[in-house]
Parts: sequence; C-alpha cells; structure tokens
Amino acid sequence: MILSSLKMLLSSAAVATLPIAAMAEAPLSATVLEFADPTTLFVADSAGAAIHAYRLPEADATTESTAYKFEGFSRALADTLGVAEADITFNDLAVNPATKAAFVSLTVGTMPAVVMVTFDGTITPLDLAALPATSTQLGAAPDDGVTFWRNIPSASLTVTDLDFSDGTLFVSGLSTGEFASTLNQIPYPFGGDTQTTSVEIYHAVHDQMETRAPIRAMEIVDLDGVRTIVAAYTCTPLVTLPTSGLTDGAHVTGNTIAELGYGNTPLEVLSFAVYDQEQNASNFVMVINRELQANLIPLEAVAEAANAPGLSQPVGMGPAGIATTQTPMSGVYQAADQDPQFLLTLKRNLDTGAMDLVSVRKGVYLRLSDFVSEYDFPDYVYADNQAGQGMRGFHNLLKAEEGFPELIE
Repeated sequence: MILSSLKMLLSSAAVATLPIAAMAEAPLSATVLEFADPTTLFVADSAGAAIHAYRLPEADATTESTAYKFEGFSRALADTLGVAEADITFNDLAVNPATKAAFVSLTVGTMPAVVMVTFDGTITPLDLAALPATSTQLGAAPDDGVTFWRNIPSASLTVTDLDFSDGTLFVSGLSTGEFASTLNQIPYPFGGDTQTTSVEIYHAVHDQMETRAPIRAMEIVDLDGVRTIVAAYTCTPLVTLPTSGLTDGAHVTGNTIAELGYGNTPLEVLSFAVYDQEQNASNFVMVINRELQANLIPLEAVAEAANAPGLSQPVGMGPAGIATTQTPMSGVYQAADQDPQFLLTLKRNLDTGAMDLVSVRKGVYLRLSDFVSEYDFPDYVYADNQAGQGMRGFHNLLKAEEGFPELIE
C-alpha cells in the first residue's frame, strides 16, 4: 500500500539533517509547490524547514487547452492510495508549465505525498525518494513547541508560499527573529547565499503595524517595469513590495493597497492574461480566498495603487483601497494558472463534499453545471440577441467543457 511505503520512506529520513545543496531524503512534509521549469518541481517541507527541488522526467509538452473535469477526485485519490478519504489533507496545487499535468501535495495520515494527475483522470503518486533532487535548509525556523488553537504548530507556517523568478526562489513564512514575518531569496540551483528580509505592514482593519503574521499568498509581477511582490495576508490586507528593496538583513514595510475583507485567509495570488476573440490580452491579479469570494483586479490598477500612498488609517471592517470585482469561485481550496483559457482548481463540491479537480474558464470564473438557472429549463427560449454565437453559443461551449455535450443546443 502507498501509505505503508510512505511510512518506510519517512522513517529512513526522520533523523537526517539536510545540508545546503545535498541530495534530498524523503521530506517530513509536502506543503507548497512551485515549478521552476517543466522538469524542476520545488516542494516545501515546512515540518523539516527545508525546500526540495525534484528533477522530473522529460515529457511531451502540449499546446492543447483541455478542461479538467475530475469530479470526485478525492474519492478516486483515496482508492489509489489505499486509504480512507478522510485521511487525506490537501496542501497545494501546481500545473506543469509544459505538459499541463496537475501536481497536488498532500498529507496522508501524517505522511507527506505528491501526486500527478493528467487530463484523463490518471493519478500517479510520485516516489520522491527515487527522484534526483537537491535541498536547502531554511534558517531560524519557528519553535515546534509553539502552537495556535492548541494543535496547529507554528512550524506549519515555516513556508507559506513560494514563487520562482529569474533564477531566484522567493520563500515567505515565519522565522524566530524579532520580526517573525520573513522573506527568503534563495538562488537556484541551490548552493548560493540566501538573502533574508523581515517584513512589516500596516493592517488597516486591525489599525496597527504587524510584524509577526506572515505573508499567506504572493505572486511576483511586473508593474510598469518594476518587479514587485503582490502579497496577501490573513484578514485580508493586500500589499506590494518591490523586490529591489528585499536585501539581506533589511527590514521593509509593504505598501497596503487594499483591505479585501475581514475574517478571511487568502489561499492564492495569481496573475494571468485573459484573451478576447481577437487575441488581445488583458492582465489581471486574482486573490483566491478561503472564506470570501475571489477578488479580481486589473494589473494596471495594481500598478497605479503601488505607485500611490497606501492605506494608513483604520477602515473598520473594510473593504477599502483598490477596487476589486468579486467572482463566484466559492469552495475553491487551491488554484493555479493552467493555460491561456483556464484556471485549474481544487474545489470542494458543495453537494457531495468531495474535492473536485476542475478547470474554470477565464473571464467567467464559474462552472455552469454547479447550479440550475433559468437557462436550464427545457422550455427556455433564447432571445434573439442571445442566439447564434451569443449567450447560447457560450453556454454550449461551457456544457462541452464541463462534460455535458448531450445538452448542447
């Protein structure tokens, strides 16, 4: 069984230390994922305070845009791993930039795992110990004895997000310094010097400067030629940080450009382009939230806000600052930019409770089959301005993508 194998792999590495650029042993955890290129997958090991870079086999790239429609993914995954569905905790999702295969990091019981999933629904567990890999240790990790809400170890926040840009892996998370919120810049291939920067922000809902709470999700974007981190924090400040200021040993203050809403944990910050019928691109940033709807923001608006004074006064419960469009992506647990047409999501099915692995079309940000609307009744007649390639054509496109071609009119 897969779980037994995971236990054997873990037990052989549980007392090992991971020197800089050493060959990786089985990780103590598999949390955040990030691709450097189609054959290099970073796996954050929050429990082991390490980052592992695994070398994947070469595989054929695809230019085809195909929707994932893997409903009941968590049930199929449990069958593949030989465990109960309730034993699986989902950690992160990444898409291979060439093959478009989905990679999902998990905790199975107490064991780490990563699986690859293809368009046809094939699930392949990765044997991490058999893959060529290098590792780097993170310094000043949180104390294992500190917990939140009795049983959430602070070490689980050692790595909260990863982003790779121009040969550098950016790592956000907690450290044990005076300023706990930390950004590490690690050159890849591993072996170079890590630059560590502490970060504070003004949280307008809390009306205070915050130094402890880490960045929960981030994305590196180009804002008018300035490489910038767009970062989201719990409860939910949205902040910009030019990477040029993130020097080793520095303490920096982010520019709070928005408060997206209280009582919420951001899960992902994505940047992507949406193309119209003439293939003209519009660029956006999207914040995927755990308790709130996703926030969609034009990239040019983010650039404008980053160049202006940020929030500096309390705003009550928010929202405040940069205007956003709320999108109907409820139940989304993790998301990734799949290709020019789709976002890929790990999405909780609100009817069955299963975790689905499904694509969501950009520009729409919903799945038509998730609900019943006026359009779905058999006696509905499209108005003249909805026929042809209008609303009816669009609905037919979504029906085919979501696996209901027999309903096309």
